[in-house]
Amino acid sequence: MGNLRRHRGYLDGEWRALQAAPLSARKAMLVAALVDAYVDRLFAANGEAEDILDFRAEVAVRSPALGHIMALCSGRARLVTEAVAVPIADYGTLAVEDFMVSLYNDHSVQRLRLNGLDMRETLAEAIAALDGF
Repeated sequence: MGNLRRHRGYLDGEWRALQAAPLSARKAMLVAALVDAYVDRLFAANGEAEDILDFRAEVAVRSPALGHIMALCSGRARLVTEAVAVPIADYGTLAVEDFMVSLYNDHSVQRLRLNGLDMRETLAEAIAALDGF
């Protein structure tokens, strides 16, 4: 369990670094790789699981967000930067920087996306799901 705690501490630190640079594909991929590796460490710590592929498949079923992250890390999915439309009604939720960008970019902002989902939201769900295993 000590390895899990150390790994989780490193993962949490890199997650905070991604919050400071939300469009950094490199930082997002690092966090995704750490999440993926954490799943492998969970398998190693689990005394009942016998096959890592079965374990990973079960994890993906129990947590779709973790499934998306594992698909990204295995090369079955791609991380992309896309312009995402922001309805004017949602402008109050934007950070000042995003608000300014959206004014000059036809009410859109750049976001990292994975399988059509917001990457940071998917990572947040995946990280939270790790605690359930």
